[in-house]
Amino acid sequence: MTAHQLTTRRTAAPRASLLRKPAALALAAFLSTLAGAACAAGASTQDNDNYRQALYLRETGQPYAAIESLEALLAASPTLNRARLELAVAYYRTLEFTKARAQVQSVIDDPQTPEAVRLSALSFLKKLEVEQASLFGQPHRLDASVSLGLLYDDNVTAGPTNALLPNGLVLTPGSLKDGDWGAVAQGSLTHTWTRSAPVRLGQSGAGRFSWVSQLGLYHKAYSDLDDYNLSVLTLATGPALLTQGGVRANLNLQVDQLRLGDENLGRFTTLSPSVALRVGQGELSIDAQWSHRDFERSIDSGRSGYYRALSLSYGHVLANGRLALQGGLTGFAEAAAADQYTNNGIEAFAGARLRAWDGGDLFARAAWRQARYDGLVPTFDEARREIERRAELGASHLFAAGPLDKWQLSGTVTYIRNSANVELYTYDRTITSITLGRSF
Repeated sequence: MTAHQLTTRRTAAPRASLLRKPAALALAAFLSTLAGAACAAGASTQDNDNYRQALYLRETGQPYAAIESLEALLAASPTLNRARLELAVAYYRTLEFTKARAQVQSVIDDPQTPEAVRLSALSFLKKLEVEQASLFGQPHRLDASVSLGLLYDDNVTAGPTNALLPNGLVLTPGSLKDGDWGAVAQGSLTHTWTRSAPVRLGQSGAGRFSWVSQLGLYHKAYSDLDDYNLSVLTLATGPALLTQGGVRANLNLQVDQLRLGDENLGRFTTLSPSVALRVGQGELSIDAQWSHRDFERSIDSGRSGYYRALSLSYGHVLANGRLALQGGLTGFAEAAAADQYTNNGIEAFAGARLRAWDGGDLFARAAWRQARYDGLVPTFDEARREIERRAELGASHLFAAGPLDKWQLSGTVTYIRNSANVELYTYDRTITSITLGRSF
């Protein structure tokens, strides 16, 4: 079993809300419409020039400069309600919800405000309160998830089918392809702390800062081949930032303690920075990974070392959110204590998810991975070269009523074909699983 097959799940910053979501943009556009409808009587030529200059600053990505200009304008002309509403828009775009609400409330309280504007402003005020509560109303949030599953793996050992190898070598039965039924249990507890005030990002906008920590436990147990039972205890923590401009960034530190069979396999310590940018209806992500892999068993002593990877991926949403496509490329390098385990290579993947029915998804993923090893494999006198091809098909359904309300049932079939110049590492593997899980 290779080290990359034991790579565990990474804890990521929550992606539930990119702050410049369509609903948020609609609120800002609505408020600007109110500003246009508000009374501008009594405004001087200089006031109008300052007003237009402030709007230009705001719409060219300088909301804080716009705030300064609008505040100065209102200090000189406090009855200029259109400027007050545009100031509320600027506060909103910098996530200063309390200040935005105060400006809108001032327009509502002004007896000179037209009734149609006042009613619309009241509606906006309510929506603003809901969004403020959603983004900053819970400084501490605790989330949990659990899942249980059954699987059949027709090649638990990741071994070849043929016992007879070149040079007259004959494998023992325990090294050959062998299948088994198994059960999988997984649970996690995630704590998210969100800073109550927005973070200013120069003149370009604002963001929401949070700190995410997670405790996770994963266990896979086979019916007969219990030497391949795998347990992973995960601790992870790190900061995250969601910006008003659609940028998401996080830095995650994760420690995984692994146990294989009845022995401690090792400890992986991983640092994973990540940045994602919204591009139209999609998201472009850059992810890096640096990991120290410390294997504890004497048989694995040569595997200990450092793993590095850099990934670029893009996801795009189509058909009003019903179809999501994603693809990416990863370059990796692993420096192990023994040359035969030191390797580097590339991996490419593509995937799709379709909302096929209410609460139900169909998904598919394909990956291609090439690795080149430095040292010679003992007894074979060759440096290992291999290509792994992986394909996955699956379906899931989220129940919305009955005894399984909010539980998700999913099933997957995964096929793996690993081709290598050293036949010991050439194998086929098919894993079929069904899982029932829920988030709380």
